[in-house]
Amino acid sequence: MQTPPPPDAPAAAEERRCPRCGSAMARDQEWCLACGAAATTEIAEPRGWRVPIMLTGALALLGVIGIVLAIAALSGGGEKLGQATPTPSAAVPPPATTTPSPTATPTVSPLPTETTTPDPNATTTPDPNATTTPDPNATATPDDSGTGTGSSFADWPGGSGWTVIIESATSRSKAESVATAAQGKGHTVGILHSDDYSSLNPGYYVVFTEKYSSESAAEDGQKAIKSDYPDAYVRRVKP
Repeated sequence: MQTPPPPDAPAAAEERRCPRCGSAMARDQEWCLACGAAATTEIAEPRGWRVPIMLTGALALLGVIGIVLAIAALSGGGEKLGQATPTPSAAVPPPATTTPSPTATPTVSPLPTETTTPDPNATTTPDPNATTTPDPNATATPDDSGTGTGSSFADWPGGSGWTVIIESATSRSKAESVATAAQGKGHTVGILHSDDYSSLNPGYYVVFTEKYSSESAAEDGQKAIKSDYPDAYVRRVKP
């Protein structure tokens, strides 16, 4: 009896390789352990992603352009974008001015006359030692302008001394009104301008009684008029 031949040995298992790096892979292995590539799995690429990304990028670009245009409009003070700034022209120097030469004034000799005309520009230096007693019978002529150019009240007789002040008015007319009333009561008064004296506050027309050589004498004069002028006070007058 003839013995049948043995069955053929199974074919050697087919060896698998990674399509990317060529590493050996098992039959049921879907991913390469060496490079991570897919051996049998297909990765589907997403579709339709380019259009949304392009639209989003276009909108963002338009927004940036709008912001740039707004900043340029605000910083340019309403000027149009791209408009060239005018270059200031060179300053033209002003024409030189010519100062006219002063014309010499001819000197005319005055004609001789038999009478001597007083010089209106001549000034007289007052004697600082001279004393003047105010006239009790003098009457004041009030000046509506307040300057007192028409007043007949005596001024300070000069030099330093003591006096009794019964009024310090801001206008000449007010001072003359008080002085007139004081004369009506039998007091001897005068008016001085405080700007001319360093010991007095400037800006006043002062109604005073008379000049005393000492403070004690002025205090006695103050007591004599205290009944009519209780607010009168003693003050030194110094040029």
